[in-house]
Amino acid sequence: MIRKEKFITGEHYHIYSRTILNVPEFKNNSNAKKLHQAFLLGNSTNSGQAFGYLRDNKDNPKALEKAIEISQKGKKLVDILCYSIMPDHYHLLLKELKNNGVTDFVRRCNTSIAKYINVKNNRLGSLFESNFKAKHIDTNEYLLHLSVYINLNPLDFISGKEWRFNKLKKWALIKQKLINYPWSSAKFFLNEHQHDLILSGTEIILSQFKNTNDYERFVREWSESEVASTSDVEYE
Repeated sequence: MIRKEKFITGEHYHIYSRTILNVPEFKNNSNAKKLHQAFLLGNSTNSGQAFGYLRDNKDNPKALEKAIEISQKGKKLVDILCYSIMPDHYHLLLKELKNNGVTDFVRRCNTSIAKYINVKNNRLGSLFESNFKAKHIDTNEYLLHLSVYINLNPLDFISGKEWRFNKLKKWALIKQKLINYPWSSAKFFLNEHQHDLILSGTEIILSQFKNTNDYERFVREWSESEVASTSDVEYE
C-alpha cells in the first residue's frame, strides 16, 4: 500500500520508508545500489520504459547508461534535494513537481526494489511497511535543518550516533567518511567537485551559502547547537 495523502505541487516534503521488521536489506551493497538506481530511473514519466530496458538488457554493460537516457527524456515527478539510504530505511527531501508526483515516485521506487530483492531471495511479499511517512516542510529553517539531518544520517552506522547529541569530533575524518559513502547526497553537498544525477532543485538550499565550505560550516554549527539533539525531525 502507498500513502494517499494529498501532496501540494511546488511544496517540499520529508519522506521516510522503513523495511518490515527493520530487516537491514540495504546493508547489502547490491541492494543499496539497486535502490539508488531506482531513485535515478523512477523520477520520470518514462520510468516504466527505463526500468524495462534495464531489465531486458541486464547483461549489457551499457544498459544503465541507456536506461538513464530514456528516463531523462521524460518529465520529472519530483525534485530530489537530499537522500540517504540506511540499512533498514531511507530518507528523501522532495519537492512535488506534478500532481501525485511524490506518491508515484515512491511507489515506483519501492515496487522496483521489492521486486529485485524478492526475485533474488526467491520470496514473496512486501518489503516496506504499508505506508511511507511524509512531513510537509513549511519553513526555510526546517528545510535547512532537514538537509543536514539527512546528509548526516549515515553516520549512525559508519561512525556512531554521537552526532545527534554532541559536537562532531574529528570532523576531517567524519567528512571523508560521508563523502566516501555512495548512497547519500552528503558527497554532493560537502564536495564541490562531486556531481550527482539523482539530485535537482538543490539551489533552494545552496543559494543560501557562499560555497560548499560555507555549507560545511553550517553543518558543524548545527551539530553543536541544541537543535541537533531535539526531536523535531520526526523520524529516526
